[in-house]
Amino acid sequence: MKIKFWGTRGSVPTPGINTIEYGGNTPCVQITKDDGRYLIIDAGTGIRALGKEIVSNGVQNKINLIISHSHWDHIQGLPFFHPLYFENYDINVYSYAHQGIEGFEIFEAQWHPLFFPVKANVLKARIKYHAIDENNEYMIDGFKVATKKMNHSKGTLGFRIHGAKDIVYMTDNEIYFDADSPFSLQNILEKNKELIEFCKGCDYLIHDAMYTVKDNIEKIGWGHSNNISVLQFAELAEVKNLILFHYDPDYTDKDVDKLFNESKNYIQHLNFKINCIAGKEGQEIVIS
Repeated sequence: MKIKFWGTRGSVPTPGINTIEYGGNTPCVQITKDDGRYLIIDAGTGIRALGKEIVSNGVQNKINLIISHSHWDHIQGLPFFHPLYFENYDINVYSYAHQGIEGFEIFEAQWHPLFFPVKANVLKARIKYHAIDENNEYMIDGFKVATKKMNHSKGTLGFRIHGAKDIVYMTDNEIYFDADSPFSLQNILEKNKELIEFCKGCDYLIHDAMYTVKDNIEKIGWGHSNNISVLQFAELAEVKNLILFHYDPDYTDKDVDKLFNESKNYIQHLNFKINCIAGKEGQEIVIS
């Protein structure tokens, strides 16, 4: 099995010379089984390059896409996902239906003439929309996926993909903490018990690490996390590998380097057991 990152940036794409190392495309992650079947999580702008690779390589005509939530940075790449425009693809889209709005209404609205130059009737793939809910488990083409509501806006889900190795995807998610004592493990435990339990013992946790502590203090309630609280959360959940993700669009590669180095130093100082990885666009992690 392997994990590949096609987009790691939060909120808005940030192309340019200052984001080359970690990438400027918004969230899209591909998890591939040894037999070639894969699950795509989120359809940020990173999904465009993934779609081009799928079409050019002619691999796996059955595509399964699961959406964490419908904020723009997690769906804005969908109209540019090439397999949608070819008739030989079967595409299943899984998303949370909330407030009376179904997933297909949200996604197909992107092809409205006000937003896109062509209508949805140009799509040739066989597309099926499936509603998923929180606190449930689903079998998606051999992937066992558990869902959990995140500390973000309504309709945001995190996913735990069960297998020989468990992978948890939690972005966007705000780890709650007391701003007066942001470095307290006990405080993190008390305020995030359910989500810690959801992640307990997982092999890989891909988690929102949008801010430093300093920047996070000014944006509490925005639905995102800082790197230190993520480290504490991961340690409490006995996570083996933590992958930092969903970086602030204002952060340059140098800023993310600082955030990552601070994280490694914090782990070493407190003798945490977790292995920390900074997610990068194009990065592929092979899971043995």
